Amino acid sequence: MSLSWVLALFTVTLGMWIGLLASAQVLLPSQIAVIDPDHKVWALGAVTAAGAVAAVFAGPLVGAFSDRTRWRFGKRRSWVVGGTVLCAVALLLLPLQSSIVAVGICWTVVHGGVGGLSAALCAVVPDRVPVDRRGTVFAVVGFAQPLGLVFGTLLVSGISFRAGYPVVAVLVGLLALPYAFIGRDAPVPPHRPDQPKRPDHAIRGGRSRRVVDSAVALGPDFAWAWGGRFMAQFATSLATVYLLYFLRDEIRLNDPAQGVAVLSLMFTAGIIVVGLVMGRASDRIGRRKVFVIVAALLMAAGLTGMALVSTWPVAVVAAAALGAGYGAYLAVDQALVTQILRSDSDRGKDLGVMNMAGSGAVAVAPIVAAGSVDLGGYTLLFLLAGAMAVAGGLLIQPIRSVP
Repeated sequence: MSLSWVLALFTVTLGMWIGLLASAQVLLPSQIAVIDPDHKVWALGAVTAAGAVAAVFAGPLVGAFSDRTRWRFGKRRSWVVGGTVLCAVALLLLPLQSSIVAVGICWTVVHGGVGGLSAALCAVVPDRVPVDRRGTVFAVVGFAQPLGLVFGTLLVSGISFRAGYPVVAVLVGLLALPYAFIGRDAPVPPHRPDQPKRPDHAIRGGRSRRVVDSAVALGPDFAWAWGGRFMAQFATSLATVYLLYFLRDEIRLNDPAQGVAVLSLMFTAGIIVVGLVMGRASDRIGRRKVFVIVAALLMAAGLTGMALVSTWPVAVVAAAALGAGYGAYLAVDQALVTQILRSDSDRGKDLGVMNMAGSGAVAVAPIVAAGSVDLGGYTLLFLLAGAMAVAGGLLIQPIRSVP
């Protein structure tokens, strides 16, 4: 692992998130509002859910295929480049569509491509990074998501969706180029059935501890981690899927797209300040779960504030708190998950299955959010999101193989 490799991993991840999040937060809602203004909430929910369902299936499939790929270009890198091209082409086609169905098809390709990309990129880290440095690396790479959201929304907030989609498509391709050239995969070790591999468990804080038999604890631990990831992503998705409409219809900002960009900036500031600190601290002391529960409580505090006081200043502070909690959760939870995987040879598939939690949450959230807004307005929506954040932290606590 080198600094140039980490930076290349960061840039390709940044491009992926710019393509998905700038489109999802600004371009897609704007396009749907033009096509069907009377049913925009439910139409956006349906399109977003369809894309997330595609990501649910793409993650484990691409992860499993990348585990078995033996191409000279690289078992992970091949799928990363292919997924990047697929996303960029679908983004270029989106502004040409004039019906909800056609938009939904293109968006399904975009989000499905991101699901596959994410599985391959997540598997790269445990392939090449020691356990006691993964929290730090995941924290650094984790900055790509909020930075992609901020940079992307700022970039497209002042232009039409017809011009915005091609801009983000070009960025998706350009930012993947460093990884395409230098993102070499770890060498595939020869199969030695007489020498079973040592799992990643219990290598914490730079000290070797007794290795826990993965066959004993993998099932329940993996299930608890999956549930926690689902709830945390569900909370964030509930809070953000209708953010543009919340600022326009509830807070009544004159420029809601610019408001989304400002909140995204505060969200990112929270992640940068807290995420790396939490990731490094969890590496140093060799504990993960306590940081996850603190992260979940930070998320819940921000979401509860947005629920109870629908004003612009509170929304700004809440976005920073949500970002701090989400950044810490991502960094520590990603590192935790890599320590409960069954084997090196199935990392891509297992991480793809884990990523189904996030994609599944994104698929369900728009429909639940639309129903919540209909029943109790944005107050109910954000209170529900806060409760899901707390649940995400609590579900991690029963894990036994990682402290």
